[in-house]
Amino acid sequence: MSSPSSSSSSASCPEEPVSTVSIDLHDWGYHHPLRSDWALRHLSLHIDAGQRVLLLGASGVGKSTLLQAMAGLLGAAEAGQEDEEGGLSEGALLVGGKPAGQAIGSSGLLMQDPQAQTIFERLADNVAFGPENLGLSRPDITSRVKECLGQVGLEDLQWHRSTAHLSGGQAQRLALAGVLAMRPGLLLLDEPTSMIDPPGSGDLVEAVSQVMERTHPTMVLVEHKADLWLPLIDRVIVLAPGPDERDPSSSRVTRVVADGSPEQVFKGQADLVESLGLWIPRLYRSSSSSASDHPADLQVDRTAHQSQAEGRTASSRPLLSVRNLAVGHTDEPIARGITMDFYPGQITALVGRNGSGKSTLALTLAGLLQPRSGRVTAGEDLRGRKDSVRPQDWSSPALAGRIQYVFQNPEYQFVTASVLSELVQSLRTADGRPGRSGKDPSESEIRQARDLMDTYRLDGLEEANPYTLSGGQKRRLTVASALAASPRVLILDEPTFGQDRAAWLSLVSTIRRLAMEGLCLIVVTHDEDFLKAVGARIVRFEEETDSGRGEMQIKVSPDSQRKEDKKQSSPSALISSLNPGFRLLGAIILCLIMVISLDLVSATVACVLSIGGLLLCGYRWSQIMKKSWIIWLGSLASAISVALYGQASGRVFLHWGIMEVSQGSLLLAAATSLRIIAMGVPAFCLVIGIEPTDLADSFSQCFHMPDRFVYGGLAGMRLFSLLQDDWASLSMSRRSRGVQSRSKVGDFLSQSFALLVLSIRRSSNLATAMQARGFGGPRERTHWRESRGLLKDGLYLLICILIPAIALMAAAWAGTFRFLGHTAA
Repeated sequence: MSSPSSSSSSASCPEEPVSTVSIDLHDWGYHHPLRSDWALRHLSLHIDAGQRVLLLGASGVGKSTLLQAMAGLLGAAEAGQEDEEGGLSEGALLVGGKPAGQAIGSSGLLMQDPQAQTIFERLADNVAFGPENLGLSRPDITSRVKECLGQVGLEDLQWHRSTAHLSGGQAQRLALAGVLAMRPGLLLLDEPTSMIDPPGSGDLVEAVSQVMERTHPTMVLVEHKADLWLPLIDRVIVLAPGPDERDPSSSRVTRVVADGSPEQVFKGQADLVESLGLWIPRLYRSSSSSASDHPADLQVDRTAHQSQAEGRTASSRPLLSVRNLAVGHTDEPIARGITMDFYPGQITALVGRNGSGKSTLALTLAGLLQPRSGRVTAGEDLRGRKDSVRPQDWSSPALAGRIQYVFQNPEYQFVTASVLSELVQSLRTADGRPGRSGKDPSESEIRQARDLMDTYRLDGLEEANPYTLSGGQKRRLTVASALAASPRVLILDEPTFGQDRAAWLSLVSTIRRLAMEGLCLIVVTHDEDFLKAVGARIVRFEEETDSGRGEMQIKVSPDSQRKEDKKQSSPSALISSLNPGFRLLGAIILCLIMVISLDLVSATVACVLSIGGLLLCGYRWSQIMKKSWIIWLGSLASAISVALYGQASGRVFLHWGIMEVSQGSLLLAAATSLRIIAMGVPAFCLVIGIEPTDLADSFSQCFHMPDRFVYGGLAGMRLFSLLQDDWASLSMSRRSRGVQSRSKVGDFLSQSFALLVLSIRRSSNLATAMQARGFGGPRERTHWRESRGLLKDGLYLLICILIPAIALMAAAWAGTFRFLGHTAA
């Protein structure tokens, strides 16, 4: 199996002509399944080929839906028909004069959720996937992978780095690298910098700028804060919902309320833009009628706010204390030696580069992750006098009433089927009645929940399923749910992600008010304007600390030191070097031939030959036992069962009720046990550890199986590999929400259902991401990773045939051969 190396030639890949496309919408609309209202309706719009458009609109107006439709991922082939997701489209959407569905592969879409776009386990494979679907040669793909990883600031990461170990911001950079590597004629970017640190945001804009200058694609960008992007933008389109004069029964249509150059829209129509709750870039803020609401002006109260916070801190005891803490997900901590206190009325911001450990520290403070070393303790004002000083020891209801955590991925936190129920659940936590009582909400609970919905601009969505909300709406719902639980400590991970100006200002006001009321707030964010507006104490995660900055700093290990050894698919170097498809085929052949006879001689010979072969290939006995312990356990259980209940013959040693142990049953038990070992142990040792991507490459290139079948199966295997991480995240989020009970069985069943829902959504999103990268398009696909069958693979298959064949011949020579376990008549 040949995999390209990160040390491959760094020569810039040759630029291929890009077919720049225009976009036309004629009375177009889309209705998501399970939603009562249309996401967009009666929208007409034309975008010239090569234009660079900033698409604005309040959260929930349908911007992300429109980008997915432009990428050809939504809507049936004909208007008025349901698509594969059950959604309904109307009107016409043309990309380059053709229906959008026919333009897949010529467009590149970056979606809001970076995890949904991570298709493969290894980092570089995700960048190569799009160029593979475009039919590029291996050298060109290698060059694009290296170039695009460098453009997005991931050049220091190993190409085999597991994507499971990336932060949210790093995953977003990786997704953008995969899009840029396609050199699309239509570039669709949905909030590309929302989860990325400020230095990284500038790097990403520069990377997109370079692609724009070289290939001149049409670009449609959705971004709430567009300051960095202004040099690339030549047109701004603002969308807003409005009443449908043609159809009174329809709740709304989607209108273009502003359209023109950045100066025409942000300067000439500033009042309109602000009335919709949208941001005015700094360059044009002097034209704003409410400029005092901008972040720069919100800093005015910062000094007073901080002095008030310091006064409250001086007169109170800490709610949380950290001493000599080390945090991380692996044996090597990301950061260590952390010592600090968190007080009532204090706002603490954890800031730093993507992957520096901010979220890891926040989860540890919340009692959801175990420290690598050191300790986190809760003050008596937070825990009371009876509970443990360690938050990780508290019960789920106790934790939820004291510390609430708003996760970076909102979907982990949803525990009910409607927006209203989510808020009611948290209100019951605040009243000391957490859990899933199943009772209908009271009038008081409904009234409080609706007040929260009005405050967080979720009105009209009380019956909507939380999973169907827009990214910004999901974020606001999780913040509202956390506050509804009335905690003493609130931890927010990227709370301003996906928020328009109105929601941002509301959140700033809420954070300030909560601090004045004595709540301890800890915020993980890259939003410098937000930090200034709320007057936060800044704790900065840096690889190199600077005592002169006047901020608390935590030294973190650099990415270059967090190396991952390249995974070996087997403890045996010889077995690792075999083609994965042939490895699997050999294991299957060995098992199938051993089924032919059930006798002691063939089973013994096969055991000796197969296990001896593993030892000769470099396995140690301890490694064999570790890989296949379940086979040994199963063989023992099977032997006991056959010995007690198998067909009796010869001398009887024990007879009690239905149990009868005889000479014949013991021989049959030994043969059964040894055959299980002879089949299972080598199969496990040969197959376990095979990398799914390498196996898929082998199926496609060596066995010529259809790519759609092979890589569709690979996506499914990728989902299975994520289940463990998702299960851990769901456990943490449900513990934080207070819904874990003392019934482990009930919690397991409830969380299993949540995992099922999440896995279904993941599979749908993953299929969408693969399609957005051109998979299944009209072009003939190439393969970046070469997979070939070599002479040693043929010899391996021959050995897998000879071992059971020799065992069967030995049984025939000894006269013990029993075809399928039956003695010949």
